[in-house]
Formats: sequence, structure tokens, C-alpha cells
Amino acid sequence: MRYLISGMIVIAVTVIGLGCASQGVNKGQFNIVSLQDEWELGAQLEKDLDGQLRIIHDREAEAYINSIGQQIVAQTEMKELPWKFHLVSEQQVNAFNIPGGHVYVYAGLIQESSELSELVGVMAHEISHGVSRHGTEQLSKQYGIAIVASLVLGQNPAIYQQIVASIVANGAMARFSRDAEREADRLGVHYMYEAGYDPEGMVSMFRNLLEVRQRKPSSLEQFFSSHPLTEDRIQYTRQEVSKLQRRDDLVMNTTAYRTFRNRIVSLAQGTP
Repeated sequence: MRYLISGMIVIAVTVIGLGCASQGVNKGQFNIVSLQDEWELGAQLEKDLDGQLRIIHDREAEAYINSIGQQIVAQTEMKELPWKFHLVSEQQVNAFNIPGGHVYVYAGLIQESSELSELVGVMAHEISHGVSRHGTEQLSKQYGIAIVASLVLGQNPAIYQQIVASIVANGAMARFSRDAEREADRLGVHYMYEAGYDPEGMVSMFRNLLEVRQRKPSSLEQFFSSHPLTEDRIQYTRQEVSKLQRRDDLVMNTTAYRTFRNRIVSLAQGTP
């Protein structure tokens, strides 16, 4: 791995002294990874995941999912940073975020999202994990200062490969706490609302996921293992939506989304 080393020693010393994130939503949370290091780590993870996940490389589909994602990102405090959205050709109903502004969306999730606002709800949730820097917070807590410092410097390939293997196997960066999930739900509701999408889509999608789990439990194994979903969490999300002023211009679905959804189903089945 190649990472920029300039200024790393100063950053490491500062981090050891402070032990808190200075950027992102969670400025007071324990995070020993600088924002610059996080984005460089994400670039390397993207490169390696591209070779191990069944990524859909279709210009039209990629442009669409990135246009939706960028609309949500534009509502966040990390809108000036580069974000990228990836499509995975798997039937699992899943999506996940990795450090450095990368969100992976599975074909199975798109197939189960009958309306655009439902897909946007999940994407906004994953973007919120990224904006909150939950991934690097988890790394900081799990591995500690010495290992994470060597990881971001590219000096611990064993741990790095362990992280990549875990993402590929589990379809997620980490299992987040209940508080982290609630934070991502709350922020996601507001981001999608500010972007002009109906936040009821997040509530609707969560309910759909519970129904899908009853019909096809194996298809949701990865999602529920990393994103615990309960009726209490759904009720919390609904309460967040109820705090917002109702608008008549909020988008639920579009013809463009229906076309995109059909295209993804065809591509995942190998019949573009």
C-alpha cells in the first residue's frame, strides 16, 4: 500500500494526546485516524475490493447510482470530499460503507426497493455512517493506537488483509452499535429530506426488510448481522420523520429509477 507519509508523525503525536476525532459529525468520539488518512485508506480498500467483489462496471448504471449518492452527500459537512458509489452484482439484500467515502449497494437491495425513496433511505443511512466516521472509530477502538497508526502508514499488511477479507465475507466494515445505527438513521432522514426525497422511504424500506427476512432469511443474513434492525429502531426513525415539515415536492419514485432498477436486475442476471 502507498500512503502519503508527510505530516504523519505530527498527526500521530497529536492523536495520542487528544484521542478524539477533530473532523466529521462525531468530533468528540475516540478516533485516531485523520481524515486524510481515512480517504487514502478508502482508496486502497476500493482497489482491493474491486478485485474481490462482483462489481457491476456499467457506465450508465454507475452514473445513475453516483448521481443519487452525490445528491445526499451534498447535504453533509463532507460534501467537498470525493465520494464514490459502487454496485455489487449479488442477490443479497445489502449495502455498506467503508472509510473514505465509499458506499457499496447490492443488486438484491435494489430489486427489493420498489421505490426510489426506499433505496435512497438505505444509501442515506450508509452515507451517514461515513459522515459520522463510524468505520474508523471502530478501527480505533478495536485495534488501538499502535496498530491503527501502522495500518494507515501501510506498515501492517496482515491486519489490512484481515480487514479486506472480513469486508468480503461479511458484506460490511463492522457491526455497529445501537447508538451508531440510530445516529445513522437520524442523520440519514434529514439528509434525504434536505435532498428532496421523501424520508418515509427509509421507514418503508426497513419494514420491507423485516418482511423479506421472513420470506428469504438467507438473502438478508449479511445486512442484519451488521445492521441490527428492530421495531424500536423503526419507531425511532418514524419519530424523526414526524419532526419534519411536510412538503409536496418530496420525491418517492421516478421513471428513471424504474429504468435503472430493471437494468440492474438484468445486469445481475447476466442479460443486459
